[in-house]
Amino acid sequence: MKTELKNIATDLAYKLGGVLTITTVIAYSVDFKLFLNPFIGVGFGILIILFGIYSIIQSKKENSGIISFKEAFKSYFITISLGYFIGSLATILVFVIIDPDAAKILDEELLVMSKEMMEGFGMPKEMIALSLEEASKKSNFSLSSISLQYVMNLAFFSVIGTLVSLIFKKESK
Repeated sequence: MKTELKNIATDLAYKLGGVLTITTVIAYSVDFKLFLNPFIGVGFGILIILFGIYSIIQSKKENSGIISFKEAFKSYFITISLGYFIGSLATILVFVIIDPDAAKILDEELLVMSKEMMEGFGMPKEMIALSLEEASKKSNFSLSSISLQYVMNLAFFSVIGTLVSLIFKKESK
């Protein structure tokens, strides 16, 4: 991959990381319970994917409209992996280091939401109790949980990146 393309991807990754960090801090400052809203999570995911796509477009432009699948995917992957990593570090900083009590409150709220959802599905009370007991043993905002979420989401974003790279590739003749 050419140096210019790596620079484009890295620059966009830092911008993505900055946007994710700022939105994380703002959401935490406004009401940290916003992190329980699935639309916020979907919004972050869409933002990450859009930055990856924009990285491919910019890299393709820089290369006179020609980009291989490999270059397109690298541009996408560098942008999302580094940018999302920076955003995950911000989440770790907020919920593991600065305010672990907020993480505990969010975990409790998630248990309540899970209980209501399982009751809505008509699950037997014994199964609900067992599930909640198991879920209460781990924090969704611990270092290990945030790290695992990063890896799992990165795999998901990579599948999307593969498809996007196939769409945007244009080989030279």
